[in-house]
Amino acid sequence: MAARHLRSPLITRSEPGKIPAAVLALLVHSGFFALLVFGVSWQVKHADVASAQLWNQLPPMQNVPVEVPPEVVKPVAPEPLKVEPQVEPKIESAPPVPSRADIQLQAKREKQEKAEREKKRREEKLLNEKQQQEVLEKKRKTEELAQKAALKLATDKAVAEQAEREAAIAQARNASLKAYSDKIAKLIRDRASIPDSVTGKPEVQVRLRLLVNGVIFDASVVKSSGDSVYDASVERAVNGIRNWPQPDNPELFGPRRELLLNIRHER
Repeated sequence: MAARHLRSPLITRSEPGKIPAAVLALLVHSGFFALLVFGVSWQVKHADVASAQLWNQLPPMQNVPVEVPPEVVKPVAPEPLKVEPQVEPKIESAPPVPSRADIQLQAKREKQEKAEREKKRREEKLLNEKQQQEVLEKKRKTEELAQKAALKLATDKAVAEQAEREAAIAQARNASLKAYSDKIAKLIRDRASIPDSVTGKPEVQVRLRLLVNGVIFDASVVKSSGDSVYDASVERAVNGIRNWPQPDNPELFGPRRELLLNIRHER
């Protein structure tokens, strides 16, 4: 086995170019370290020493003048200059001479406008006449209604007055007829001889017929009372009267000139 030659670790062999590079690296590192140290020491600030005093009472306030900032004056912008517009002088030109066609068209237009105005005037006239006719017709109807109402009022009044007159005449006639009938009935009762055997209130009906002058020419019993004794007594009394009293007005009995009397027995 061949023997190897071993190098000692303590003995190095210098290579060319390594020493200057090492020296340069050492210098660079040294400068960088010095820069760091100088920068840190330059930025470190020493703290100022603070002092404090204790007071038993606050010192009096002193009027300290307050500084007022000066008023800021805004600059005023100058007003813009007014520029008057320049008016160009108008040059009046001579009016154009209308052509014959324009003249004819204008004449036609004026004629048409005149015809329309005339038509409108006629329509307004007809409308006014129609409105006047309506007013007159309304007035005529109102007057006619008023006349009818007045005529009806007058007619109603006349009818009412006539009814009142007729009622008054009838009332007077009835009163006169009743008075004459009561007079004849009393005459018959006074002339009748009623026996004591007749009781109650029997009633017999007697008919009297008169002439035009009111003279009684016939008298008879037409309805029995149911009591023959009483009927015979009344009939004898009627037949025994020769001079009957005449009514004041013979027309009270109407055209038939008859009078029906109910003779009732009363004691």
